[in-house]
Amino acid sequence: MKIQRLSASNFKFYSPQGKVVLVDAWLTGDPFWPKSEKTSEKLREIDVLAITHAHFDHAAGIDEIARQNEKVSIIAQYEFAFSLLGRGIKNVIPTSYGGTVDVLGIKFSAVSAFHTSSIMDAEGNSHIVGTPMGYVIEFEDKRKVYASGDTGLTADMKFVVGDYYQPDISLLPATGGPNMEPEQAAYAAHATGCRIAIPFHDFPRNVSDAADPQGYAEFVKGDPFSALDSYKRIDRFMEALRTKYPHIKGVYIPIGGEVDV
Repeated sequence: MKIQRLSASNFKFYSPQGKVVLVDAWLTGDPFWPKSEKTSEKLREIDVLAITHAHFDHAAGIDEIARQNEKVSIIAQYEFAFSLLGRGIKNVIPTSYGGTVDVLGIKFSAVSAFHTSSIMDAEGNSHIVGTPMGYVIEFEDKRKVYASGDTGLTADMKFVVGDYYQPDISLLPATGGPNMEPEQAAYAAHATGCRIAIPFHDFPRNVSDAADPQGYAEFVKGDPFSALDSYKRIDRFMEALRTKYPHIKGVYIPIGGEVDV
């Protein structure tokens, strides 16, 4: 199975039977999304888009993908899903904690996340839309991926995700700020019982490394979480895995990169 990282928090999976699953989609206004992945052909290959919450860096691209890909199924938390239907997006599948949705033979089980879910209106006011979630995704070969979405450390990572779902791979935010600190994320990987842990929510080390350097420069100006230093926190996460949880393999995927697992 191939896993490709498209932005700070957005991942694409190529399933064993050739299905394409995207978890979250900034895309629109995203300075990191590779230009080669923004083509109509690439957007039309997506079979399922699973959204963890409504923040722009996870959900801004829903409309763009839906416009260019009429077949895509979009999974989202119940209230957020109905807000998407209300703005004319089709093939939206509502779900929430404890529910499992089967799409094209791939199962998406919704689990809790400790974060927020909101959108910003044209006047700059924030509005809560549903609640954040993560997913345990079971592919056709029975391998499971825990896509946590943005979250703090929760007991459910052990008792629900780890003990019940038993994922093989965990994707975890590891750069602090509104998410887990690196050492917490390493503990979360241990709690989920995974064999492979993939950190995210970091940004390119240099502005020039982004797909859109000018857009990244503008993003950095308004970023309160020190985007250009985020790689240092990924280094802390990888070190915590090596020293405290050596049974877990840490795999880092740079934005635009991919791995076969």
